[in-house]
Amino acid sequence: MSELYIGRGKDEDNASLIRFLDEVFFWDSTCGTNFLGLLPKIYKDRYRPAYNNFVVQEPGGAYRAAVGNFDCDLIVGGAEIKACCIGNVAVGKEYRSMGYMIRLMEESIADMKARGVDLSYLGGQRQRYAYFGYEKAGTSYEFGFSRASYRHALGNIPSGLTMEKLDAGDTESISAIDAIYTKSPIHAQRKADEYYDILRSWEDVPYVIKENGSFVGYAVQDPNSGNICEFGLTDDALLPRFVAAVFENTEKDSIDFSIAPYEIEKLAFFSPNASGMRIEHNEHILILNFRKVLAAYLTAKTTYEKLCDGEITVLIHGKTGDESLRVRVSDNVPEVTPFDGEARYEFDALEAVRVFFSNFPSDRSVLPPEVRQWLPLPMYFSSRDTM
Repeated sequence: MSELYIGRGKDEDNASLIRFLDEVFFWDSTCGTNFLGLLPKIYKDRYRPAYNNFVVQEPGGAYRAAVGNFDCDLIVGGAEIKACCIGNVAVGKEYRSMGYMIRLMEESIADMKARGVDLSYLGGQRQRYAYFGYEKAGTSYEFGFSRASYRHALGNIPSGLTMEKLDAGDTESISAIDAIYTKSPIHAQRKADEYYDILRSWEDVPYVIKENGSFVGYAVQDPNSGNICEFGLTDDALLPRFVAAVFENTEKDSIDFSIAPYEIEKLAFFSPNASGMRIEHNEHILILNFRKVLAAYLTAKTTYEKLCDGEITVLIHGKTGDESLRVRVSDNVPEVTPFDGEARYEFDALEAVRVFFSNFPSDRSVLPPEVRQWLPLPMYFSSRDTM
């Protein structure tokens, strides 16, 4: 063990890291799937993929394990939230059950604490990552439209819109896309020169929506399922025609549309018209600064919904230590402050995530009804910002 290197990866090892990851995850793939193609926003050299991994390497450089740590900072209710996404958790087949995954996850979380990360998120097996403080949370509404349901609900009108594939060099459209995206009370901070790679995540295809040649929105579509994972319009009155345009752009008989809980205009359109809907948890969440994160998401919710006046005191045994907090809303203004008395409620880190951010109902049943009205808070991560 003393001869192994355990720490951040080195830039000169980008190519060998990606080969290792492809071998671990896609060893039986027959269609050429690879991480660089799936997530160019991470695995291009310019994004320093090896540096953004904690790794176990042998003296000659061969990898035994790697855990990716990718910053994706957010704006939530006007506050800057420092976020870090865990991805490509990989252990070589011959090195499993040797503690490498545990060691690298612990290294990753220690690094987040040292850098002042407020929250972390990942996808994967719930019980596996609960060990490290991650719990299922966030809300994604998945609305389904079929061609038949569209015809019955909205008629069989031509859209009058076109969907044109976004060109990587189309900076004007990318700027217009970002102007729509950043109007949301919760959004990731995407750099202009990285935007195209971000939208291309998971091999999806970004489109520019036009009317009479003029930009009116964008959409990102899975070319296999036809589903729309992210979209935005300059005017939500275009929503019926946008759905028609999506059907005109694909041969699929049914399409799903992913919508965040704070996209209230979209929800108002899809709720009465779609053929069905399901609510899904969005990611697994680890909160490292409950005071800051709670205040930000409460503030974000007040931008589109009136919250009841209410107050609780809560002691949270978090991953970075105990936080004793007073959480209050008065006249739709939230406030989260330290509390030095005996807190009325007490939760461990997983319980606290379930109470405030998940769709599991039982943990918050003990709360006063006016406080339950706030919850769950509107955490959501677009698949463009996941790993």
